[in-house]
Amino acid sequence: MFHQVIDGALVATAFADVIDPSTGTAFQRSPVASADELDRAVTAARRAQPAWTALDWDAREACLVQLANAIDGEIEWIAALHSMEQGMPYGQSLTFTRLTTARIRLIASFRIADRTIFDDAVRKVVERWHPLGVVAAIAPWNGPLLLGMIKVASALIAGNTIVLKPSELTPLSTLELARLSIGILPDGVFNTIAGGRETGAAMVAHRGFDKISFTGSTATGIAIATQSAPLLRPLTLELGGNDAAILLPDGSIDDLVIAAAQSGFSNCGQFCAAIKRIYAPRHLAEEVGAKLAAAANAFVIASAFVPRATLGPIQNKAQFDKVCAIVADATAAGGRVLSGGAPLDRPGYFFPPTVIADLADGARLVDEEQFGPVIPIVAYDDVNAVIDRVNAGPYGLTGSIWTKDLDRGEALAARLVVGSAAINRHAAFDPHVAFPLIKQSGLGVDYAEYGIRGTMRLQAVTTMKPQAAPLSEPAA
Repeated sequence: MFHQVIDGALVATAFADVIDPSTGTAFQRSPVASADELDRAVTAARRAQPAWTALDWDAREACLVQLANAIDGEIEWIAALHSMEQGMPYGQSLTFTRLTTARIRLIASFRIADRTIFDDAVRKVVERWHPLGVVAAIAPWNGPLLLGMIKVASALIAGNTIVLKPSELTPLSTLELARLSIGILPDGVFNTIAGGRETGAAMVAHRGFDKISFTGSTATGIAIATQSAPLLRPLTLELGGNDAAILLPDGSIDDLVIAAAQSGFSNCGQFCAAIKRIYAPRHLAEEVGAKLAAAANAFVIASAFVPRATLGPIQNKAQFDKVCAIVADATAAGGRVLSGGAPLDRPGYFFPPTVIADLADGARLVDEEQFGPVIPIVAYDDVNAVIDRVNAGPYGLTGSIWTKDLDRGEALAARLVVGSAAINRHAAFDPHVAFPLIKQSGLGVDYAEYGIRGTMRLQAVTTMKPQAAPLSEPAA
């Protein structure tokens, strides 16, 4: 039986099915939070916050490290749950769970220091950082443990308390992880609630939260921003992307293919910052397509616990249906399938890695975010026109340039209107590097120290020295 954690206790009164994407059938049940349970979670977090804030950074770090150690102690079980509900092959889930605990420890080691601006005979001015209070975090189904716990660790180390809602599609591994926090974190510091869209909407509407951090679709992010606008409440929204990889004539096709297969096919392409489309010089497009198709065909597609599996199913039926529809649209628009192209004839939501050539801007697969294991190869004649076309789209998450001419690569990358640009790699999630969110790909800056600052408020404190004459400033 799985429970929410509210004020240090296990709570569950209503339940809903959780689907195994490898079979398309229910395999477990998860709690669904009531309005009263949400209120209790917020009340507990608000009551616990002053004492948690009063601890120094080192004490809060010690608690988070202890939690990471506890997760490591049950890592096989947590990873197995992650595989069952998310579909990721077990070995990859184990790697992601280990990465989660490593990220908790790293984030806990960061410090946000006050900064003295002036300190002279007249005055001292200091910028001070304070926690916002109680943070609402809503995690996605494509990377529930890693993305959810980055939110939790960033908020907690800063002195906030938190209520985390995992996706109703992948709640179990997160709920089990939160269970391990009981007795390690003070009661009320880390609370979880579970449920679907109604639960998420209730969180966003709740006036007891001082900040909302959401990772998910652009449409839902816009709805959260709209609903939060009257409160002028701080938001971090990490939303969709339609990331372009642009190969220049001198770029390494082999390096690009390796990166595209890793980000665009692994986890069925269900990463916000995966390579979603490749632009290749016209005379190289056929070679790029052939090599990427060979890489696609090398994946072993199977259920999570098949030892040789390197790719599992798409996580849910709605996303599976979207991928099927967008591939059908691509072939109807004249796209040429080089690998995959149709769902596998077996139970569950299995769709093979798919490469499609002969498409251009205007096709859904090129213009929209597919969020599945499908990559179009778009031939081009003028790289400047490609940059302009990529920038004209609504998304701005990441993008990459592939070339041996590093100066030219950096110049072109600087022209991409994206939060994160790379040369000869794509969307490397370095935990020490900021992840800016722009256009319809989001709002705010995540990761590194910026993810922590995003859960804090800045205060300027001016102290006049006793011997100094009073200063008068003109009114603003």
